Amino acid sequence: MTRIALFGATGFIGAACAAALFGAGHEVLPRPARRLWVDGEALAHEPRRAYRPHLARLAAELDGVEAVVNAAGVAVSAARPSPGLVGANAAWPLLLADACEQAAVPRLVHVSTAAVQGRADRLDESLRYAPVNPYARSKTLGEQLLRDAAAAGRVAVTLYRPPSVHGPGRRMTTAFAAFCQRWPLVTCGDGDQPVPVALIGNVGAAVAAILAARSAPLVVSHPYEGHTVRTLYETFAPGRPLCPLPTRAVRLLLRAAEPTGQWLPPLSAVCRRAELLLFGQGQESGWLDARSFRLPLGQPAWDEVAAAAPHRPPPGDRPTP
Repeated sequence: MTRIALFGATGFIGAACAAALFGAGHEVLPRPARRLWVDGEALAHEPRRAYRPHLARLAAELDGVEAVVNAAGVAVSAARPSPGLVGANAAWPLLLADACEQAAVPRLVHVSTAAVQGRADRLDESLRYAPVNPYARSKTLGEQLLRDAAAAGRVAVTLYRPPSVHGPGRRMTTAFAAFCQRWPLVTCGDGDQPVPVALIGNVGAAVAAILAARSAPLVVSHPYEGHTVRTLYETFAPGRPLCPLPTRAVRLLLRAAEPTGQWLPPLSAVCRRAELLLFGQGQESGWLDARSFRLPLGQPAWDEVAAAAPHRPPPGDRPTP
């Protein structure tokens, strides 16, 4: 049994991590994350100044802990750039790495996101970045700061990158279910393009698998769950037809929206989700695949999530992909 401090344990991903780690026999210690407000430029020049007052107390909370999992952060793809976004997704992970070093905690698993690679042709476990919105850029900065901390030998860091995560009660899942029922199901090509998505239970299981290994690489991607654009639509809207669109015209339209998306993050987020359903995105096999890790939840669990999702968007949400 390992004593694991889990930050963000009450959140969507954190709760799944807690359940999976507890089920694997670990002692899970929920810990509160700090709210940090940090300017991105200041963080790049003097990263530790913003959180110095928190370090000693946080390190004391890690006394006797054998590993730390960070599932805390701002997980809003349409978020606007702000000190709160940078503080949660970049400064906070670095503070945790420093606290781990001070408390002699040997391992830190940080839940990042596949969005740091943006429009890459194929997702992989490299440090190649292509973020397309402020949220992804803040997560990229967090990864880069942790990469440097790991290179300095202060703590063994693993950056775990799940793609779009679906599950019961998540607003994104509800909005996608509503979109599938109320709007034409469109894509480019035949719909057999792979699309990177994950079930929340599989995300928790992946984190538990990372900690079950004696060591893990710097970057671990979430395994491909087997969905194509067509199968994802069929899961949430069985029987509805798939409408093909001309690829060239769609690419030109999305390209025309890019300049506006640079200063309007919600538009950028919608366009990125549309790209995934129109063009798909492949991914390379990764470390978990090489270890013969098997996702515990398959298509029946996806069907349950789709059936349970209310087919209307939450108040204030518009149905988008």
